[in-house]
Amino acid sequence: TEQTLPQAVEGLKAIGIRGFNLTMPCKNRMVGLCDQLSPAARLMNAVNTVVNDNGHLTGHNTDGIGFVRALQDAGHAIAGKTMTLLGAGGASTAICVQAAIDGAREIHVFARSTSRFWDRMQDLAAELGRSYPCTVTLTDQADQAQLAKALEKSQLLVNGTSVGMAPHAEDSLITDKSLFHPDLIVFDAIYDPRQTRL
Repeated sequence: TEQTLPQAVEGLKAIGIRGFNLTMPCKNRMVGLCDQLSPAARLMNAVNTVVNDNGHLTGHNTDGIGFVRALQDAGHAIAGKTMTLLGAGGASTAICVQAAIDGAREIHVFARSTSRFWDRMQDLAAELGRSYPCTVTLTDQADQAQLAKALEKSQLLVNGTSVGMAPHAEDSLITDKSLFHPDLIVFDAIYDPRQTRL
């Protein structure tokens, strides 16, 4: 639990564990227990992987790296690309951060302006723009005209939301097929079902 995490970490350090992984709800709490953070972990304020170098803990977040590697495995690169990203939650944040770190040129994020993650994504967009040569914009997903414009100039569309996840597999944030173009790579972070409606 979050309350016992500090004691657990001290125990892992005491027995010389080389590294460990963790998930919610401990990812944010772990940030304050690390001696050092990777750029992605710092920007996301979340750690899921810890490396122990003789008691010196370095926190990483590998969620976005998984996204980039999946793209690479499919024969695509993120560097220099314009991406439209749906969502502002944890998965979208990880994808956005790693895409900027790995050289995306422009990221158009579309999310609900009523989302509890909206303000965090606004702050992140500004920070990424200051730290990397990547322009990140945030727009309410209800603005279909802006979504169409973003998709028109994007090489990559990513769904970082849970829309389309079983048992609601028939749902999709994109329902107008005319928004797709032949050069658009579509990536869905949904893992169940394997083939989503998107």
